[in-house]
Order: sequence, then C-alpha cells, then structure tokens
Amino acid sequence: MNILILTASTGGGHKRAAAAIEAKIRQSHPETTVTVVDALKSIGKMYNKTVCGGYHFMATKVPKVYGECYKITDRKNIIHKAVMKSNTMMSKKLLETIESCNPDIIIICHPFVTTMVSRLKAKGKLDVKAIALITDYNAHRTYIAPNIDAYVLAEPYMARKLEMEYGVDKGKIYPLGIPTFDKFTSEFSKEDICKKEGLDPNKKTVLLMAGSFGVTGVMNFYEQLAKASDDLQMIVITGKNGKLFEHMHDLVFDLGTKRRTKLLFFVDNVEDYMHISDLIVTKPGGLTVTESLACGLPLAIYSAFPGQELDNAEYLVGEEAAVLLDKKRGADQIIQLINSPGELDRMKKRCRSLAMPDSAEKIYELAQKLSKEK
Repeated sequence: MNILILTASTGGGHKRAAAAIEAKIRQSHPETTVTVVDALKSIGKMYNKTVCGGYHFMATKVPKVYGECYKITDRKNIIHKAVMKSNTMMSKKLLETIESCNPDIIIICHPFVTTMVSRLKAKGKLDVKAIALITDYNAHRTYIAPNIDAYVLAEPYMARKLEMEYGVDKGKIYPLGIPTFDKFTSEFSKEDICKKEGLDPNKKTVLLMAGSFGVTGVMNFYEQLAKASDDLQMIVITGKNGKLFEHMHDLVFDLGTKRRTKLLFFVDNVEDYMHISDLIVTKPGGLTVTESLACGLPLAIYSAFPGQELDNAEYLVGEEAAVLLDKKRGADQIIQLINSPGELDRMKKRCRSLAMPDSAEKIYELAQKLSKEK
C-alpha cells in the first residue's frame, strides 16, 4: 500500500500529527510506502507564505479578529463559501504533487487541503480514497467536504456535531484520536531522565511551554511562580523563538533562579520533560494537548486565543483534565494545585482516561480498509 499524507505549516500540530502517523507506519508496517508532503508548500511559496503568515499574524496579533473569522466560517454563509472557493482554486496545482506520489490512499491533516482533494475528486481528476484528520477537540465546517471518505476525530462526542450540524454520514466518522509518537506512552524512569537532565526527581516540577509560535505570555507566569515559591523546580521550553529565549535567560538571571530552572530552546525530546513533570503550563494547541493527555500530565492553560485553542481549553476543563489560569493570580492557582496531591492525581487519571495511544495504528488500519474497498 502506498500512503500519501498531506499536511501544512499553520502551527506545529498538523505536521506533528502527520509525522506521528509516518513514524508508526515505518516502524510497524515497513512493507507500506508512506510519503509526507507539505501541501501548501507544494502549491507554491507565495501561497504557502500568504496562508501560513496570515494565520500566524491573526492568531498572535489580532486574536479577536481571528476568533470572529473562525466563528463566521463555521456557519453556512457567503463568507464560508468564499473561503472554500478560494481553496478549491489551488486544487489543480496540488494535483501534480498527488499524481507524482501515485498513492493508494490519502490522509489529510489540514482543512484547506481537504477541500482541494474533495474538489479534485468531484471533477474526476482524482480517484483515491481520502481520510481527513481533525487535529483539535472540536470540529469546524472548513474540514467538511462532500467527497471525503472518512473523518478521524479527536474524541467521540465530536461525532454528534458532524452528524447534526454538518450532515456527515455516520458511517464516515471515526473517533480514533489524534496520533502521537509511541515515546509519549512508553515506559520511562523518572530518576534516569532527571539524572540525564540535571534535575531533582524529588522536587515538584512544573513544565512551562511557549507553543510552536513562542508566545511571550509564558514569561509572566514564570516570574509569578519564581516569586511565589522558593522550592518549585521549573522547566521552560521557548520553542523556536530566539528573542523569547534571550528574554527568559535574562529574567532567570535577574530573579536568581538558575539553580531551579532548566531553560531550553526548541527540543526533540519533549516527552522526557512531560514524563517527569507534575503539571504543564501551556497554550492549548491540539497536539500539545494530545501529548500531555498521553503522558497523563494535567494542564494549566493560559492565553487560549479565540478559535480552536479556546475550543480545546473548554473541552479539557469540562473533562476536568485542566484548569484555566487567571493572568493575575495564575501562580497561586498553580501552587494550590501542586500542593493538592489528591486533586492532581485525580486530574492525572482523567488525562489518561481521555488519551488514545493507539490512534496512529488505528488510522493505518482504517487506511488499509478503505484502500481495499477501492
């Protein structure tokens, strides 16, 4: 079987989900050919820059505007139609990439690409089964297209929205979860990781993550925590944001907290830091949420921008796997939770109960099933 996975760079989640599926297939099914392509880049540098740059600007600079656009395009209206039509105009350029890979099935990790593939199938240009993967904890109308053969959802209750609001056939809905790498659920030794990283396994540890865009709000909560507790061990990951890393470095020096702070730039072993932490302070991106759940790590959420992040946050809080932090008293909330072992353990159990560690394997099995149907 030849699988093509189409993704995009609007945030880190879409690409990370694609990479997790690819890793599982290469590890467990070496007889299968799998190719991952950044679909927007393959269409053209200008188009990719416009879409990804526009998303980044709106999500970080004018989040309220982004949130309104998100709400509007989730309804049947002229704006939604215009957005979908603008996506389909690029489908012809994507066809060349798809044909060069000659796939038996396509897995799509971005809503814009879902629309393009659906258009190609409608026009008779493409005769390949297509699976759309929704990488957040609430559905959105831009993911829905008439010629998609299956929708993979992050959690089961999303199915009702797809059926009742979007009119998706129940037989096309598969709540298999968002895929993560096996390393997030594999066995580990806290002592060994702490020894390797120069950390104390006996101290309460909080992991602070800035997200794929390197959001500066994490500095505020770090400073609050550093001043509120002398004993708390903190790990700070700034992501690919050099300026934020420099600012954090200066802040750690000014506060005199270097001995109990591990400051990191972009890392490729985030699972180690999740495994040894008691709580993660983060923005609620779809993949960060999923990886935290896989590790049984409760979340303290800050600065969820309107749209999919707010949806994710509301889902987690409703499932009692996370708390929302107040900008002024967030440190007090964190310390109170850290000092409440019963509550923290209960949240850890809720996280593990929501995790779907076999998602990547089940998505592969679904791809195999649909490919045989063709």
